[in-house]
Amino acid sequence: MPNFKQTNNIFIIVIVFMISGKILFSFSLLWLFIPVFVYSVLLFFGSKNICSQFYVKAKCKDSEKSKIHLTFDDGPHPEITPQILDILKKYNQKAMFFCIGKNIEQYPEISKQIHDEGHTIGNHSFSHSFYFDFFRTKKVIAELEKTNTLIKNITGKECKIFRPPYGVTNPNIAKAVKKLNLQLIGWKIRSLDTVKNKKTVLKRLEKAKPGDIILFHDTKKHTPEILDEFLRSYIQN
Repeated sequence: MPNFKQTNNIFIIVIVFMISGKILFSFSLLWLFIPVFVYSVLLFFGSKNICSQFYVKAKCKDSEKSKIHLTFDDGPHPEITPQILDILKKYNQKAMFFCIGKNIEQYPEISKQIHDEGHTIGNHSFSHSFYFDFFRTKKVIAELEKTNTLIKNITGKECKIFRPPYGVTNPNIAKAVKKLNLQLIGWKIRSLDTVKNKKTVLKRLEKAKPGDIILFHDTKKHTPEILDEFLRSYIQN
């Protein structure tokens, strides 16, 4: 799949060619619908799929292939996150927690527990607003900087990793990520623990291989049970 810049260049060339055809050969402008439709589809899927690398490069698989890489979004949660931490400790696993800034602010002690137990805290925006994808670059930067400050207060270190809400990217988010020199982290396997039942999620996780980045959420009641069963099965195999 071409990236955003390549797509724009191709689209402009096609439009110029078709308009020239209209002038020279009386082509119907109705044909413009085809490139416009294709362009729109590419923008949609490029935005929706964080691992398409369409707007900005994202890490969706790790070069360290000795283990799977667990990630958790949307916390910290006052009840679920501590359960997740206990399970990770039980199986001697480390993980990345992409925390929402407002939740770090509300539950600083749980955020500190994540760090103190050897896990990594990443930026998942401050508000996780449903409209985050429509924010202007300046507002995206403000959210990321505010969350990075909270993370630094907890860990004492600059946060260098970011996962956008819903895994959506666009030009404004890409500009903000580049401006702040952040590494975008995607995933290889989306567990779908927010919308699927335990059996379905575990079935999806059967394909996990060393090096894969797996997306969970430490905000769902059944995720600890799913994680426990998955790690028990994975480690035994």
